[in-house]
Amino acid sequence: MNDTDTSNLPATTKKGTLKNNEDNGKFFKFPNSPASNTMMNVVSHVGNLETFANRLEQNSHSSQLEFFTPPEGTSKNLSERVKYSTDNTETTIHLDNIDLFTKANKPLKKILTYTLVKLSKENVTESMDRDISIKFPLEDFVDLGCYKTLRTARQAFNQAKNPLTSIKIEGVVRDKKDMKQITDSGIEVLFTGAHIKNGIVEIYLNHRINWELFALQYFSILPKSYFSLSDNAADTLLNIFMLARKRLNEIGKNKSFTISFRTLQQILELPDESATKNPGRDIKDPILNALNEVSKIEDGDIVIEPIFNTNGNIIEFLEQGYAKIHLHNEYLAYFDDLAKTKKNKIENTMKKREEIADRARVKAMTNKLEKQKKSKKDSDEE
Repeated sequence: MNDTDTSNLPATTKKGTLKNNEDNGKFFKFPNSPASNTMMNVVSHVGNLETFANRLEQNSHSSQLEFFTPPEGTSKNLSERVKYSTDNTETTIHLDNIDLFTKANKPLKKILTYTLVKLSKENVTESMDRDISIKFPLEDFVDLGCYKTLRTARQAFNQAKNPLTSIKIEGVVRDKKDMKQITDSGIEVLFTGAHIKNGIVEIYLNHRINWELFALQYFSILPKSYFSLSDNAADTLLNIFMLARKRLNEIGKNKSFTISFRTLQQILELPDESATKNPGRDIKDPILNALNEVSKIEDGDIVIEPIFNTNGNIIEFLEQGYAKIHLHNEYLAYFDDLAKTKKNKIENTMKKREEIADRARVKAMTNKLEKQKKSKKDSDEE
């Protein structure tokens, strides 16, 4: 891997340490494309994918998970292959060692998330002739509040790098009117290598992956506070902003949107209500605590209003309860702009369709008049 194209990497100082090119805003740009979201969902729920699949089918009728039977002689606990399908994508994720993923899942999720954040800043072309890498200081994890010391950050990365470099993918994604392949040929590993050298993290991108198609089609944002939150609150915050990208009409109209408690039960991998004798402790409290932690750290930029019957049982809490997410300041401005852009695009599309329809009607009327004129002329000649 000595032939890495360094022209595509962040600038370095004379001492060899990476410059901090981040702005001073509250959030990062974050990939929010169907295939990369699929990968995040599967990796996040690797400990209990079948429960996640069942809940996904109940909560989202346009998405489904399909499990492949492991090869003969292979334990399902050691290998999992999952096809995640939506209206516009069909993505297969292959995890060779489930045990490896479950043991490292806690550090893996945030390290994978930050890897995607850094990927969104790279000039990755659709067709690369060799693997390139992304680099960032290990110290970023300390500065963001993810870990308290460089030592613990290094330990977490070393624990996460094996599963990180074991994620394999294949599939197709709709790009405009065409369905395009994510990989050049069959299933491919996403990240071909990862290491830390002189305090710099380096992660290699497989050049046989169409990275634009896989992760860089669409974007949302991710508050920097994500990395300092507890696991439940971090998962809640990440999914709030992934969902916000899909709720632009609601945000444009109300400056807010909602997320059901049933969906949060799925996101946080909380037990089924029938599987616990103490649903208040095991389901209700984790949901409300995660929402409260997000509201507290965002301090007015995100205001979350849990709405539910305080006297209701756990079924009513999950089926009828929801969180109303109010966005303010930088967050509202970002999604408000997207909502206006989407609205203008829809209006322009409708206007073009009306113009085409008008031209078609005029042409049809002209043809009709010409036929009538010709018919009359023929009759007169007779």
